Formats: sequence, structure tokens, C-alpha cells
Amino acid sequence: MTGAFVWINPTSNRVKAGALAGSLTNHGYFTIRIDGTAYQAHRLAWLYMTGEWPEHEIDHIDGNRLNNSWRNLRDVPRRINAQNMRSAKKTSKSGLLGVVPYGGRWIARITANRKEKHLGIFDTTEAAQAAYLSAKRELHEGCTL
Repeated sequence: MTGAFVWINPTSNRVKAGALAGSLTNHGYFTIRIDGTAYQAHRLAWLYMTGEWPEHEIDHIDGNRLNNSWRNLRDVPRRINAQNMRSAKKTSKSGLLGVVPYGGRWIARITANRKEKHLGIFDTTEAAQAAYLSAKRELHEGCTL
């Protein structure tokens, strides 16, 4: 299953049968309106495949918010979904998850079980990132990297 929803019987002349249903939000997700209510396409895909609304958040395993294929979705608590981050926030000074500058060097740190763990100070971003990824794979059950 691709996870894509398409129009079968369009109710408007602006839409053709077979066209992709929904629109892209500012957050990078597809949203589909049904009877005036907007639904996230990944939640609709879960409903379609299981017959039930997801209990928690729907995580895109590969990190691609547009990939709503069944094998890429999982119903997980927010804590697990947050552990599946694949890229740093836009405000990151290093551009890498878990790595921050420190006087010409780099600190790697990770939060697990609501506690921040210092992983070390490194000469390169690559070394700091390697330490972070190793810890992430060990400490974050939701990690799919």
C-alpha cells in the first residue's frame, strides 16, 4: 500500500478522478478534508488499514512525513515518536542531533528517561555525532536509525 489517497468520485469540476486528495500543510503533512473536517492523511491511513483510530501518535518510521505507506507507520506514544528524530532543528548551531559547539570543540549529549547524559567533548563534529548516534541506538527504544 502506498498510503496515497486519491479522488474516486470528485464533487467538483476542479478535481479529476485519480488526483491526489488533500493538501500539504505548513508542517509537511498531507491533510484531507472530509465533511468539512481536516484529518491528517497518516491517521486516515492507519484507520483504513486497521479499522480503528490510532491510540497515540502516528510515527513515520523513515522520518518522511509524506510517506504514508503502511509499512512506514506505527502507532506510538509521543515519547517514542520524539525519539525517532532524524535531523536537528533549524536553530541547531552544529546542524546535527545531540551535538553543540563548545569553544572550538563539540559536546555530544542525549536525553533519556528525562535525564540529560553528557557523552563527551570531541575535536570534530563527526566524532561527537558518532557518540550521539551510538547512545541514541542504545537508549532510545523509538530510534530507527
